[in-house]
Amino acid sequence: MESLFLQGVVFSALVIGGLAIIGWWLFMSPLDRSLSTDAARNHVVVASPQLSFRLAILIGISSLLICAGSYWDLSEHVITGTVPGGEDFLWPPHIMIYASFLLAFLVALSGTVALAIPNLKSGVRDPRLWARHNPYVAAAVLLAGYGLLSIPSDAIWHELYGLDLTPWSPPHIFLAAAAASLPVAAVGLMGRAQIRGRLAKWTDFLKLIYLALGINLLLIIAVIEWEVVVNHIELVANRPVWVFPLITGAISFAALVLARRVAPGPWTATVMALIYLGIRVCAMTLVLQITGVRPKLTLIFLLGALFLDMVCQRMDRRGIHGGWRRALIAGGAFTVGFIPIARGTINVHLRHVMEVLTYFDFTDTVMAALALFLLTVALYPVLARLGDWLEDAKKMV
Repeated sequence: MESLFLQGVVFSALVIGGLAIIGWWLFMSPLDRSLSTDAARNHVVVASPQLSFRLAILIGISSLLICAGSYWDLSEHVITGTVPGGEDFLWPPHIMIYASFLLAFLVALSGTVALAIPNLKSGVRDPRLWARHNPYVAAAVLLAGYGLLSIPSDAIWHELYGLDLTPWSPPHIFLAAAAASLPVAAVGLMGRAQIRGRLAKWTDFLKLIYLALGINLLLIIAVIEWEVVVNHIELVANRPVWVFPLITGAISFAALVLARRVAPGPWTATVMALIYLGIRVCAMTLVLQITGVRPKLTLIFLLGALFLDMVCQRMDRRGIHGGWRRALIAGGAFTVGFIPIARGTINVHLRHVMEVLTYFDFTDTVMAALALFLLTVALYPVLARLGDWLEDAKKMV
């Protein structure tokens, strides 16, 4: 076991470290002075709107397949009580997930080749210039590449811990982060598609779908142990119950703020919350048909999204477009709308499904609300900058 553990740690470190070094070199390493001039930049060929749109659609499809495969994988764990490791690691749900990563990798790699050829012809031979003028294509290659390279380390962790494996294991956390970041890259590509007219509304709708897929992928790893029966129930029982709504709320708030940046509209957050629920219901209904595992009600953040939209509209009318005041009001509105619903869901429904959940009392409510409020306020400026970067046409140049 010690040998396997060491193999898992070393392999994970090598993959993450190697891709991190490549990412630093592509996006952050200093360029030669001759490459930093405006003349050199003007020769760089960027992805056309048509190419950006096609890549965004295909990467979005791969993210949808990863999401479906993840729910399928979860349901198979529940009905079989099995966590495959070793030779049986690549059971059908895992094959679907990794095949989806392969699809995203091939799509992004094809996009890179499509950009490399004209850049080489125009004399731009440094890949860093290609990446910095086409950051989402390069990011998709790295993210999908990690999904594929993580297969051995994920298999080792499954072999090591078997039925005691938790979704909070390092391979799952890193894999979920990569999977959830893929649709964010697709959002950036969709922004570069420069769709105008009536079709612009549909591209904004696609952006919301992609962000909703990202929420689903993160929450599968982050909170699913509170929603379904697991084998390591004591491990989950030792976690404070208020951490459940804190994690759900923070992830949801992050996606909602990004949504309002990349697809501006008076009710953007509310629409995206509805899209998330629709994806969740469809995924769990599909799982029910395939495996017979009945869907579980999750923590719903629709009211928090509605409150966020309402206060943002009011702040926009009053000219409060940034700063800590906007962060305080936005974080407070979402928290007020989310925590009471979360408490009711846990106490009225989920506690009868999951014996591991203790009563969500007044102290838990205060802890969850205070922690979520502080976290959302701290996250808001970062999310606003990320949203602006996703919509900015001259990124990282």
